[in-house]
Amino acid sequence: MKAALLALLLAAVPASAVAFDPVAFFRGRTHGEGQLRIIFQQPKAMRVDSVGRDEPNGDLILQQVVHEPGKPPRTRYWRLRKTGPNGYVGTLTDAAGPVRIDLIGGQIRIRYKAKDHLDFEQWLRPTGPRTVANRMKVRRFGIIVAHLDEVITKAD
Repeated sequence: MKAALLALLLAAVPASAVAFDPVAFFRGRTHGEGQLRIIFQQPKAMRVDSVGRDEPNGDLILQQVVHEPGKPPRTRYWRLRKTGPNGYVGTLTDAAGPVRIDLIGGQIRIRYKAKDHLDFEQWLRPTGPRTVANRMKVRRFGIIVAHLDEVITKAD
């Protein structure tokens, strides 16, 4: 009876009220499928296969293999470290500087700068117990030049 009551109460809690832990979600294997739209180009189907592991100091190392049509797969690495109850800092091999990650209203916002004056902003929102919606916008000089809509699924 207690288990059924607990399940009923948890089902009534909106997803936005449940804290999203990106380290827990990306630990292990994940797979992303999405569509990249770059200004003046046809949309492209994208796939990303990731493996996340914990370091002894508590950091998460995330290895991603990005599959983009017409290009060989490329590998990139993230390193995330928790800085407080609602924030992380990290690095990304594609970034020209630090990566900032903030937990805001049950979602996470990821921001970083890349080469060629590109500013990346991603919002990851849980959509189920094993799925996350990723909405990324890429700006150059303040103008949106690309965006990605992706669904990321936890594989294990």
